[in-house]
Amino acid sequence: MNKREPIDVITLLLPDEIVKWIGNAHVYESSGESGARTVYIDRDDGAYLKIASRGSLYSTAMMQTYFSKHKLSSSVIKYLSADKDYLITESLRGENGTSYRYIAEPDRLSEVFGQSLRLLHSVDTSKCPINDKMSSLLYMVEKTPFRQSHLNDISEFIGKASAEHAADEIKKSSALLKNDVLIHGDYCLPNIILNNWTFEGFIDVADGGLGDRHYDLAWGLWTLNRNLNTFKYGQRFLDSYGRDLIDKDRLRICGLLAALE
Repeated sequence: MNKREPIDVITLLLPDEIVKWIGNAHVYESSGESGARTVYIDRDDGAYLKIASRGSLYSTAMMQTYFSKHKLSSSVIKYLSADKDYLITESLRGENGTSYRYIAEPDRLSEVFGQSLRLLHSVDTSKCPINDKMSSLLYMVEKTPFRQSHLNDISEFIGKASAEHAADEIKKSSALLKNDVLIHGDYCLPNIILNNWTFEGFIDVADGGLGDRHYDLAWGLWTLNRNLNTFKYGQRFLDSYGRDLIDKDRLRICGLLAALE
C-alpha cells in the first residue's frame, strides 16, 4: 500500500456512484508516475481509485481484468467513464520492486524479476483482447523519436545503437518480431508487486497484450540498470528468465523499440 496524506473525498468531485462505493472509508493520496491521479481507499482489504481523462483508462480496465483472470493482477471493482474516467481496483499486498528491502538485495531481486516475467510469458493467451502489440509499436516508429539515453542504458545487452538510425534498423528487421506471449508492455521494477519476495501481481498493465517476449526483456534490462545504477544484474535477470527462450537479434530490435519516446 502506497499510503500518503489523507484527502477529503469531497474535494475529488467524484460521481455519486463512486462516492457511494467509497462510503465512509478514509481516502489517501497515492499518485505515482502513471499519469493518472491515484488515491488509496481504506476499505475492506484496500482499493485504489484512478482518475484520468475520459476514455484514457479503458485499456487499463480491459487489460487488468484479463490479467486478473490469470491471477497476475488485482481485480477490477468498478470502471466508470463519465466526465472523466474512474477505475477502482483491489489492492495487492506487498511493495513494488523499488522498495528498499528489495533493492538492498539486487542479486535476489534480479532473479525474482526474471522468474516473474517467465511466469507472465507462460500463461494461456486465448481470448486476449489485444492480439498484436508489435504492429502498434511499429506504427509509432514512423512518427516518434527515440531516446538515445535509453539506448545507452541497455547497450551492454543489445550493443551500441543510434537514435538517429534506429527506425531504419527496425524497419529492416521487423519480420523477426512475434506476437506469441502475453506481455506487460512496461516491465519495470515499479510495476511488479512482491510480498516478502513472493510474486503478488503486476500493476499499470494498460500497455499489455500479445507481443514479443523480448520487448518485456528489454524493458527489464533497462529498469535494472536505471534503478540499481549498474549493468551488473542484467545477466542474472536473463539467466533467471531462461536463456533458452532468448534470441539476441529479436532482443536488439525490441530494445530499439523500447527507446521510443
